[in-house]
Amino acid sequence: MVMEPPSTLTFEADQRMSKQVKGLMLCRIIILTLLLAIALLFQISEKKYFFISLTNHFYYFISVFYLVTIIYAVALRKIRDVRRFMLIQIIVDHLFITGLIYFTGGSESFFPIAFIFSIIGTSIIFYKRGAFSSASLSTFLYGLLLLLQLHGWIKPLGHSLSYETSQIFYTLIVYMAAFYIVAFLSSTISEELKKKKRELIQKQEDYNQLETFNRNIIQSLDSGLLTIDLNGKINFFNRTAEKILNLNGEGGKDLSIYDLFPRINDMIQATSKRKGQDVPLDYQRYETLFTNSSGKKIHLGFSISPLTNPEGGSIGHTLIFQDITKFKEMEEEMKRVDKMAAVGLLAAGMAHEIRNPLASLSGSIQMLKSELILDESQKHLMDITLRESERLNALITDFLLFAHPPQTHKMPWEISKLLQETIHLLSHSPAFHDGIRITYLPPQEQIKVRIDADQMKQVFWNLLMNAA
Repeated sequence: MVMEPPSTLTFEADQRMSKQVKGLMLCRIIILTLLLAIALLFQISEKKYFFISLTNHFYYFISVFYLVTIIYAVALRKIRDVRRFMLIQIIVDHLFITGLIYFTGGSESFFPIAFIFSIIGTSIIFYKRGAFSSASLSTFLYGLLLLLQLHGWIKPLGHSLSYETSQIFYTLIVYMAAFYIVAFLSSTISEELKKKKRELIQKQEDYNQLETFNRNIIQSLDSGLLTIDLNGKINFFNRTAEKILNLNGEGGKDLSIYDLFPRINDMIQATSKRKGQDVPLDYQRYETLFTNSSGKKIHLGFSISPLTNPEGGSIGHTLIFQDITKFKEMEEEMKRVDKMAAVGLLAAGMAHEIRNPLASLSGSIQMLKSELILDESQKHLMDITLRESERLNALITDFLLFAHPPQTHKMPWEISKLLQETIHLLSHSPAFHDGIRITYLPPQEQIKVRIDADQMKQVFWNLLMNAA
C-alpha cells in the first residue's frame, strides 16, 4: 500500500478546513442577517415581548460582528494555521452569543438557543470532541452570565428587577441539557456522515483505480479496438486502432465506421443475426483490405461483437482487429515456396528420367568407339560426345544431391585411415600422373571423430584434386 507523504495529507486537510471556514463565515452572515431582519420586523410592529429590551446596542453589536466577519474573510488569505483560526472563530462566536444574551435580557433572553447553532457547526467541523467542548463552553459562559446576574454584579439590558433564584437555575439546567443533547445528536450524525464520506471517497478511489486499470488494459492491447453506436459513429478507439487506421486523435471520433469500411454493414447485420447463438469463432472473423489516409494498403483481420447496456439492450458494436499484412506476406511466401518445392520434385524426377537414357547413350558410344575403326576426326567427335555426357551426368548428380541431400551416417572414424584410403584411390585415378607427388605424415596418436566416412572422403578428394 502506498502512503501519501505527510505534507500532502496536511495540505489536503488544510484545504478541506479552509472550505469549512468559508462555510462557517457564510452561515454566520446568514444568521446575523436573519437576526437583524427579525429585530427590525419586531421593532416595526412594536412587539417588544420577543426581545425584552431592544436598544441601539443590539444594532451596534450586530454591526460589529458583521465587521469582524469581514476581517475574518480578509485574514483567511494570509492565515497558515487554518485549524487554530477556526478555533478562534468558534470561541469568538460563543462570546458573541453571550454578549447577545446580555443585550437582550440575560436569563429572560430568547437567544441562548443561538448556542445550539454554534454547537452544531462545531460538531460538523470537529466532530464529537468539538461538539461536547462547544456544549461545555456554552454551559460555562451562560452559567457565568446567570451567576453574575444572580449576585447582582451585572445588570443585563432590559432585565426585570424581580426574578426568582430557582427560575434562573431551572433555566440554566434546561439549556445545559439541551446543549449536551444537541452535542450528542449532532456529533453522532457528524461522525456517521464522516464515516459515510470516507466510504464514499474509498469507493470513488476504487472506482478510479478500476477505471484506470481497465483503460490501461485496453490501451495496452496489441489489437485495435473501437466501438460504434447504432448509427455507425465511432465513439471510442484505443492507441493501436489509432496507429493501424491512422486516425487523427479525437477527430477520429467524428468519423463513421462506414467511411473506413464501406462494406462492413453486411458483416454487422450478420453479427446482429447471430446474437445469442453459439457460433464458432471462425465464423465471426472477417478479413478486408483497408487503405488508410496516407494511401497505405493494409490487410486487416477483425471480429465484430454486439455492445449492450446493463439491461441487455443493444447500443452499438465492438470491433477488434489486427494488422495481418505480414501474415499475408508470409502466407504468399509459403505458397511460393510450396510451388518451388513442387517444381524441384518435378525436376528431380525428370533428372532421374534423363540420367537413365544418358547412361545408355554413353555406354553405346563407348562400345562403338572400341569396336569401330575410326579416323582421327571421328575419334575426336566420339571423345567430345563422351566428355559432354560425363559433364551432363555430373550436373545431374549435383542437382540430385541438392534436391535430395543424402542422409548422413555418423560414426567414430579415425581421420588418418580415411585420408590414407583417399590417397590410395587418388593414386590409381586417371587424374593422377607422374608430375604429382603426395607426401603423407601420419599423426603420432590416433584421432577419432564422429563423422560420415563417405562425405569426409569426398572432402579429402576435393581438396587433393584442387591441389593437383
